[in-house]
Amino acid sequence: MPQEGVRPLNISIGRVPLSLFIPSQELQAQALTRYREFAQDMWEGMPVVLRQGAFSARGGDGESAEFSFVLDGASLVLDGGGAEFRGVRHEYALDSLLRILLTMTLLPRRGFLLHAATVVRDGRAHVFAGRSGAGKSTVASLSPAGTVLTDEISLLRFTDGGWHAYGTPFWGEFRAAGQNAHYPIAGIYALTQAAEDRLDPMSTKEILRALLPCVLFFTQKPEANEMLLRLLLDMTTIVSCQRLHFRRSDAFWKVIAA
Repeated sequence: MPQEGVRPLNISIGRVPLSLFIPSQELQAQALTRYREFAQDMWEGMPVVLRQGAFSARGGDGESAEFSFVLDGASLVLDGGGAEFRGVRHEYALDSLLRILLTMTLLPRRGFLLHAATVVRDGRAHVFAGRSGAGKSTVASLSPAGTVLTDEISLLRFTDGGWHAYGTPFWGEFRAAGQNAHYPIAGIYALTQAAEDRLDPMSTKEILRALLPCVLFFTQKPEANEMLLRLLLDMTTIVSCQRLHFRRSDAFWKVIAA
């Protein structure tokens, strides 16, 4: 249960409402600054309660708990419609646990987190996926000011009758703080740095092979992995997915617009 006297910080990321109960005034101030664009004052969401003390194992990815995870001394337990965080000493630990929590809460809502930079042009989202060093920050830095929805972790979700990319507060090297907005996806591009700019089509197998390593996912449960695979397969039938070979210049936009 939330602690008495602790006022929740209500946020919404990808239309997933969360109520953060943070007893530390210092950490609460840091969280308010970090998630200011995603704060909501009108309603409460899933309670996320931060407590002191070490992780209390309640089945580690699932005997009695729905899901649990330990990361660098901090822990997350998801159970009974709420989550409990322990050992959170700074905003970076809080941020990491929120990412992990979202991977589980998004899945039944037909959504997931992807290592990708998202840039908005003409009201549509272009999602550039790749692991560290693939060029996400390069794409973000080469894009016009104000067009970067997120530079590191993109949230993709099927809403309003189609696949949309949502802004997140999870930034990377470019430090794009993220916009609390969403746009229909124009295309997803698996990044490959090359000597020329070109787009290559990919088969469904190639798309899955390129995207699966970029999906943030933290459970070994077979049913969750099957759900994720079905979700990705469904997306590939609706959204254009191609491999983008690009140089370190903004000329790649000409290839995409062609």
